[in-house]
Amino acid sequence: MRSLTRDELLQLTPGVYLAQGYLGIDGTILPQFLSEYATAAATQLLGAELSPQELAFTVEGLRQILPMHKGEPQVRLLSAIEECLQVVARAIRQENNRGLVEWLGQCASAVDSAPELEAFMAHIQAVMRLYSLLVVSQPDTAGAA
Repeated sequence: MRSLTRDELLQLTPGVYLAQGYLGIDGTILPQFLSEYATAAATQLLGAELSPQELAFTVEGLRQILPMHKGEPQVRLLSAIEECLQVVARAIRQENNRGLVEWLGQCASAVDSAPELEAFMAHIQAVMRLYSLLVVSQPDTAGAA
C-alpha cells in the first residue's frame, strides 16, 4: 500500500474506487478494498462525524440481516441496508448519519453478483476496523477551551 495524503484519501471516493468494480480478473476481491480504499472510506466517514458505534451496529446488522433477504445480489443488499438502517436508527434513537447512508448506497450500487456482495461485506468490515483505529487516534478535544 502506498502512502496517501489526507487530501488524496478524501478524493478517493466510492465513485472513483468502484469504477472498476470490486473484483480482479481472477474473480477475487481487489486487495485495495481492504487497505487504501478502506482507509479512504474511513477517513471520509470520520469527516462526516459518524459515531463508531453506529458503524459497528450497521456492519453487524448487515451481517445478520442480509441472509434473510432473497433475490438478486444488489436487490438483496439494498433491501438489507434499508432494513438495517431502520433498526440502527431505532437502536441509537436518532437519524442515521448521512455520510454513512450515502457511502453505503454508493458501495451497494456496484454490487451485481454474489462474489461482489461478499467483497462488499469484506470492504465494510475492513472500513469498520480502520475507522476504529482512526477514532481512537484522534486527539482528545473534550478538555479544550
